[in-house]
Amino acid sequence: MIVDDAEKRRLLAEVEKASEESRAAYEKAEHVAARRAAAVRAAMDAGVPRQEIADAAGIHRNNVYRLLGKTRR
Repeated sequence: MIVDDAEKRRLLAEVEKASEESRAAYEKAEHVAARRAAAVRAAMDAGVPRQEIADAAGIHRNNVYRLLGKTRR
């Protein structure tokens, strides 16, 4: 497929825009995941039962330790 210069610029601009949006979303997800892990860790340290933490997080209780990086998948 052959594209003219204007179409090529438009396509590359869209690639750049989508890539920047992807990077921003990834960075936000990393930040939110760290906040979630800290909240789970605080609840565990306070003695909150693992099942209650899992219910609040919307995950299976076996995933509580995975979320904290304590076990492998």
